[in-house]
Order: sequence, then structure tokens, then C-alpha cells
Amino acid sequence: MKASCCFSNIATAVLVTVVVMVSVRPTWASPFAYITNQGDDTVSVIDTADGRVVDTVGVGSKPAGVAASRDGTRIYITNPEGKSLSVIDGQKQKLIASLSIGEGPLGIAIDSPGKKVYVADWYEDKVFVIDTDKLKITGSIAVGESPSGLVVSPDSTKIYVANRDSNSVSIIDAKELKILKTVKVGTHPFGLTVDKQGSRLYVANVVSNDVMVLDKNLKVVGKIPVGDSPYAMSLALGGTRLVVTNHEDDTVSVIDTVSLKVLATIDVGETPEGVSTLPDDRHVYVVNWFSNDVSVLDVKTSKVVGNIKTGEGSRGFGQFIPQTK
Repeated sequence: MKASCCFSNIATAVLVTVVVMVSVRPTWASPFAYITNQGDDTVSVIDTADGRVVDTVGVGSKPAGVAASRDGTRIYITNPEGKSLSVIDGQKQKLIASLSIGEGPLGIAIDSPGKKVYVADWYEDKVFVIDTDKLKITGSIAVGESPSGLVVSPDSTKIYVANRDSNSVSIIDAKELKILKTVKVGTHPFGLTVDKQGSRLYVANVVSNDVMVLDKNLKVVGKIPVGDSPYAMSLALGGTRLVVTNHEDDTVSVIDTVSLKVLATIDVGETPEGVSTLPDDRHVYVVNWFSNDVSVLDVKTSKVVGNIKTGEGSRGFGQFIPQTK
């Protein structure tokens, strides 16, 4: 039996959120962060300039995955139990569209031009392609079992997908929608990230408790033991540091990407999941599922320097901060 993609057994929490209306601002300003809250079917919008929730947007049922366009004008949210994709206007902070898709949409990624969104369907074992202008499904490709994490190469020519229950990663030609190669990795790969040069792919293996490093052709070049149930990752400090959330021990591991060694293990909130780097390339937001908040990490000092309360059951699986650079 395939595991649930939604993990809806969420710790109960009571949260009062003060909603502040915000005006439209230029896309070159400090971007907003978009945190999916699975427990209350919302997205918390955080102003990264001052680290506070400024809006809350209702979306579909049990939102999990998130992908922000580079300019921050469109935010795409997967709703696994709602079998849908929600679209948020990143300037007005409003839900503007919804699209029915698959049986369990989870992982999501967007190409650099913002023209195509890719969604991994946990139950159908497919990756769907969505045209963002028409907001229509234009294609799909069969992949391994229970696809989860997705990432697009910097030049948008390739899509990498983690096939959790096949213990593999596949590389897809984005133009032809054909699998170019599939390789075995650790046990139950979930989160993926790729460096800005497109030369290294990082794979978080939930059950084998390690991060595997692959080159752009999926050749394994390293393996790094981390904490209990590594889930998602984000690069910082010019790509020299990799921050990994360890789902079951409430920590993050900070890895030196040159030596491929763990430099620090840092306590964060309860059950950390999603993680994204701020535009300063030094501070990282870590989304904590069971404590309903975001820990702000200074990667340079390896210290938690802030905490932001969000909604119930916060996940933030994906690139939830626009990569404006």
C-alpha cells in the first residue's frame, strides 16, 4: 500500500493571526515568503523585509507544495487532498485561479522564465506540465513510484524528480518530455535541490538518513550522513553551504559543499520540513510543521536568530521565496 502523500495527522494548535493589508510593491523589493499551512488550508504570506506575516490566503484542501516565480508575481500551490493547483497573485496576495490536477499533486517546480510549472503526482506516478499563460495541462510523463521532490535545471532544459518508493531519481528532457536517465539513490528520496551552475544535484533520503550528491548526469559523487529523516534542502553562501531539514529530530544540518561534511547541527522548531534561502544568501527560513512556525537561521553563524508564527501545520515544501537574483 502506498504511503499517504498528505500526512494529515497534524498536531493540534491554536493560532491567532493578525492580517495586515499590504499594498502592491515593486518585484525588486525584498520578496514575500509563502508558507503552506496544511491544517487550515491557507498560505501565510511573510514580508521578508521585517519577518512578519502580513496576509493569509485561503487555497485548496491540505496545501503542501509551493513554487514561486522568480519575479514573485505568481505563486503556485499544490493541494494533495483537494487534487488541485491554486494560483496566488504575488502582488495583490489573492487567490486568482484553481486547476484540477491528478490524484495527489505534491512536489512542484517552475522553470526560470515562469512559463511552465511541473507537478509530481504522488498517486498517479506522473509529472504533469502546466502552461502558466493558459493555466492548462499540456503534457505528462510517467515516472517512478510516489514522485515527490522536483527541481528544474537553471537553464530550464531538464527536470529532476525524486521517486520516493522506487528509491531513485530521474532526469527528464523538458522539451521532449522523455526520461533521459534514472539512477538508484538512498532509501526513500524526497527533497531535491540543484546548484546555480546546474552541475550538482542534492538528494535528501528520508529513511537512509543521508544526502547524496550527484552530477548533472546523475553520477553519484558523494554521500553525507545527516540527522533523522532528512526532508528538504536549500543552498546558501554562494552555494558553499547546504541546509538540510531533519524531520524527526527537530534539527537542520549545515553541510560544507566543498568538503561534503556536516559543519553544524542546529535545533529548530518541531518537525522541520520546507526550507528556502532569503535574497541576502545568508539567512534561511525553516518551516516547522508541528510547531506552526518558521525558524530564521543565520547560516554564517549557524544560529537561529528569529521565529515567525504561521498557520496550522506549516509545510512549505518547495521554493517558497522568489529567487530574484
